[in-house]
Amino acid sequence: MHLREPGGEHKEDFASGSRAAIAGGFGFVIDMPNNDPPTVSPERLAEKISLADAKAVCGIGFHYGTDGKNTATFAEVATNPRVFGLKIYLNPTTGDLCLRDPSLLDEVFAAWDYDKPVLVHAEGEQLLLALELARRHGRRLHVCHISQAAEVDAVRRARGAGQLVTAGVCPHHLYLIDADVETLHAYARMKPPLGSEGDRRALWDGLEDRTIDIVETDHAPHTIEEKLSDNPPFGVPGLETALPLMLRAVNDGRLDLPDVVRLMHDKPREIFGTPEPPESWVEVDPEQPYRIGHAGYQTRCSWSPFDGFRAYGPVATVVLGGREVFQGGTFFEG
Repeated sequence: MHLREPGGEHKEDFASGSRAAIAGGFGFVIDMPNNDPPTVSPERLAEKISLADAKAVCGIGFHYGTDGKNTATFAEVATNPRVFGLKIYLNPTTGDLCLRDPSLLDEVFAAWDYDKPVLVHAEGEQLLLALELARRHGRRLHVCHISQAAEVDAVRRARGAGQLVTAGVCPHHLYLIDADVETLHAYARMKPPLGSEGDRRALWDGLEDRTIDIVETDHAPHTIEEKLSDNPPFGVPGLETALPLMLRAVNDGRLDLPDVVRLMHDKPREIFGTPEPPESWVEVDPEQPYRIGHAGYQTRCSWSPFDGFRAYGPVATVVLGGREVFQGGTFFEG
């Protein structure tokens, strides 16, 4: 997920983003490194940690980024308990961290010799390259926001061959397809882009056979003005809609409640080793229907591509560390 601070606080910051996380039922989230400036040095990482600790109302961890020139810093950041993985961008998206040079990528994979996973934004052929590099160097690989049928097949084959690879999918790729761009316009502009109906079916199949391990938000807020501009940025918010959409899948018969717990709690903790404070829980009524956006949004961007969608289980109560932080739409901070 992308909380945009520093460099994009007009879209989101650690205060508004963490409130959106709580309202969506998340007690801990992990922030991505493609800020402006990007999180590619211990100093930038320390800055983000300080900003988050001053503002956030939920737990926040971080993925470290690489421009291919900062491998000498890996040893320092990999031991930081607030870092949960190394994120590599193999395709263009928001920011300037795209690495396409195979030799440079090889050096990065070789240098990250740590138990924490390598995460990739890797579409199509670039995913095959990432899988090969991870296999060659014995790295634990996590494929973020998988979106194409061919990518599901690639992960399935790699896992069948014994490779240590996991994958995540976003609700927007499960519920929307490329044809929805005709009505949603820039509100459906994202990276990876929306796929075909066949891609969407393959993603649901991947959830069913557990080729896909987790449901991710890839929360990427931009202002309405930016989305309506002549050059709209990529990305959609997702923190407040992911759980209700997965509970819709339960009510539609696609998933069971234990599947949602596994996909959104158990497996993310297993893959990334995230902490969980004692006496923490989220209360929802999974059979309570509602319309997304009916009560507004906590995210600063204040929109969703799912506005008006039928969903289930609006978050009623969130307790973290024995302290009630959210109840009935009201936050209790301090």
